Amino acid sequence: MKKIYLLTFSLFALTQLNAQTTYTLTQANSEPMIGDSYASKGVDTSTALPMNITGLNITWNCTDLYDTLAVDTNKYISPSADPNSGNYPGVTMVRSNASGSTYFKSTTNKLELLGLDIAFGGNSANLNYDVNPAVLAQYNMSYGFTNTDAVEGSMTAMSFPGTFTGTVNSSLDGTGTLNLNGLSFTDCSRVKTVQNILFDLNAGITTISGSVDQTTYMFYNSSSKFPIFSYNFFHVVTGVFPDQDQVQIECLANLMIGVKETKQNNVIFKLYPNPANSDISLYFVLAQPETYHVEIVNTLGQIVKTITFNNSQPGIHNEAINTADLGAGIYTVKVSGKNKQGTEKLVIQK
Repeated sequence: MKKIYLLTFSLFALTQLNAQTTYTLTQANSEPMIGDSYASKGVDTSTALPMNITGLNITWNCTDLYDTLAVDTNKYISPSADPNSGNYPGVTMVRSNASGSTYFKSTTNKLELLGLDIAFGGNSANLNYDVNPAVLAQYNMSYGFTNTDAVEGSMTAMSFPGTFTGTVNSSLDGTGTLNLNGLSFTDCSRVKTVQNILFDLNAGITTISGSVDQTTYMFYNSSSKFPIFSYNFFHVVTGVFPDQDQVQIECLANLMIGVKETKQNNVIFKLYPNPANSDISLYFVLAQPETYHVEIVNTLGQIVKTITFNNSQPGIHNEAINTADLGAGIYTVKVSGKNKQGTEKLVIQK
């Protein structure tokens, strides 16, 4: 059975209304730079995901997600820090992770794919778009954007050298709300990329011909430069070996959610709304008088806001916290008392 990888998210986030506006991808807010990094976290699901839904102001409901503890760190490094960058003329940036390296060329309002050195289906593979690179993005991108690009180059797979030709189509095919186990991201824009290539490998006394079809869905939101959620499907045909299908889904690892996640909290609280852009409400219940401290921490581990609720009495509490001074991003909210503490993730959107 195919294994689907996804991410985990927080238990108590509340669903919001469908988005009424769209998020435009610009080079400044969506393209990585050297020095950037992010981690993706895997989860699994037994429910089909609604990737076939397209259009304006729609809702993608991705539910039944549970943690697989798979984490991958992606780092964007300079070409001089990668020993194979010389094979990709014009490279300006390299993404490095556990699967290998990806080589990009960034110019004004354009991002191109120059090559990949990857582990694929139990084997290593290399694609070098040295004849025709693949245009991945042409900024600015909003709903209705589409671009088809011819690609061509050299490759190595299963230690056999070869060549490939094909097409890459990128489109911004949907905007709206992405719901992940109850955590709602409004004003999302989804980019769909379809790559179809035909290849010929020189296996000595014979030629192995085949195809690779890859479809990727990436969801963007103002809370992060990187896709908050992405779905990858690969289909490989060789005619010599059995066809291979692979599904991988990535999401930001610091979006810790999940109705099926084992929580270590002994202070149970809710944040609403989440995502937020100004005031949030902190809901919690006390069984006895207690002083509670609230810390909001950014992704660098810096405490950006502290609040103390002195001598709170038993009962249900609803405390307002102003977040207007916080920039867009993902934060950790820590609530602690004398002997108890708990944490939840908070997404700020502007």
